[in-house]
Amino acid sequence: MAVSQSFDNVTAVDFRQLRHQTKNALTRILAQVSVGLTSPESCRRTAADVERRILLTAQISDALFGLTREPGPFAARLESLCEGVIGLGGESDQYITCAYSIAAEPSADQADTVLRIVHELVGNAVKHGMHMRLLGRIDVLTRRDAAGFVLEVIDDGWGCGRAPAAGEGLSVAEALASACRGTVSLERSGDRTVARLQIPVAANA
Repeated sequence: MAVSQSFDNVTAVDFRQLRHQTKNALTRILAQVSVGLTSPESCRRTAADVERRILLTAQISDALFGLTREPGPFAARLESLCEGVIGLGGESDQYITCAYSIAAEPSADQADTVLRIVHELVGNAVKHGMHMRLLGRIDVLTRRDAAGFVLEVIDDGWGCGRAPAAGEGLSVAEALASACRGTVSLERSGDRTVARLQIPVAANA
């Protein structure tokens, strides 16, 4: 078993994110178990959905931490992570698509941190932006400009309001970003919500 991060170097933010991920995963699984168990057929459907969500939880953990397999290239990990987060966090009757534009990658020593921030930003888009929506789209873009590395997670969900409150997911993302002198912002642009991570050139060198 390959592990991408030594547990000797686990920080408070690491545990905070693991707790947040675990809580969200168990909440989604328990929500499925607590409803719809009215017939043998509904029990079979629920069991299949619970199995699917457990497998997605493992997929997310592999993309983030490489717990059961050697981590692959950044782009592959990013897509696997986003698919897992959307599948786990979304409702069974939702259709949420995700498109990628990977024009740049973070430095090798920051890839894990960027992916962990993606986990929180995409999770927020699904949990809040796509709440009670049948259709939705999320775009994940990376690029490099004069200021440094930029990641954007853009969704066409309900929006974050004029002054969005920093919930646990956004707070974790901000804490992770600060470790590499990066910043996380959230804004509404037209009918899209844009969550942006910026890592300055010096930190990304």
